[in-house]
Amino acid sequence: VVNDVTGLASAAGVEAGSRVLAGTSINFDVSVFETFTTLATGGTLEVVRDVLVIGERGGWNGGVISTVPSVFGELLDQVTGKISADAVVFAGEALSASLVRRVRDAIPGVKVVNAYGQSESFYATTFAVSDTDEWHGTSSAPIGSPLGNVRTYVLGPGLEPAPVGVAGELYVAGVVGRGYHRRPDLTADRFVADPFGPPGSRMYRT
Repeated sequence: VVNDVTGLASAAGVEAGSRVLAGTSINFDVSVFETFTTLATGGTLEVVRDVLVIGERGGWNGGVISTVPSVFGELLDQVTGKISADAVVFAGEALSASLVRRVRDAIPGVKVVNAYGQSESFYATTFAVSDTDEWHGTSSAPIGSPLGNVRTYVLGPGLEPAPVGVAGELYVAGVVGRGYHRRPDLTADRFVADPFGPPGSRMYRT
């Protein structure tokens, strides 16, 4: 958690004085990013019921909005031109390139961050930042590069690296969870030895 909180803070631009809109229930891992990233960097945490309050208020001014693509997509038409934010961080679902374009049109100068991850390895394992039109024309935004001290592999049968363009399974290595509480069978199935890392290291099968 400590490793990835600090890594994602840098990726999203959360720093001392940043105001972060936190609308995710503490039952979900996204709240770990919203809460601890903000507090660990000296930012201001604005806790709200959910991100839909932006529409109810008629807008929002601050640093970072953390949200789910489908929810923010429904909200966006109501608040176009009424939001001032440094970054919008998406997680929890696939992010379409069309929504990225809509967000940039609605919030001039905003940084769009696509965070991808699993609870087993923290809320975000990888991230991608779009500051330009580099995602134009693609059906979905890329999941990007791993955070610091995290490694990702696309592997095929026998844990062999899949060639570029060939489908495989994504494995996450480095700083990952210890396993499932009182589920040694499931832990053994999903957390496997990392043949590419130092002795004793493990990776998570996504």
